[in-house]
Amino acid sequence: MSSDSVPASIKKIKERLEDQSFQQSLKGFSKTLQFSLSDIKEDYVFTLNDGKLSAFERKSLPDSDITITVSNSLLESIINKSANAMTAYMTGKLKAKGSMDDLMRLQDLLS
Repeated sequence: MSSDSVPASIKKIKERLEDQSFQQSLKGFSKTLQFSLSDIKEDYVFTLNDGKLSAFERKSLPDSDITITVSNSLLESIINKSANAMTAYMTGKLKAKGSMDDLMRLQDLLS
């Protein structure tokens, strides 16, 4: 997959997941995380193995451990800190599916 075709918001998420200190905070965490970008109709799956990013693909995974559904434009705003992920979640603009423990563990990814 050409990195030119990947939205900036997803590139930023990938960079965070590749960051050594962030990986340390996820030690022991092995899950699939899918971002479904509702406005551009694209899905991206990150596979984490013991806190490290082991795979990244543009695809839809119906049974991912965690699915975040959000518009790319809102995700961009959350990453740039001009919008708040918790507010977006509370107002239904960001939807999260997965165990609450997993979601809490990934909270720093969007802050």
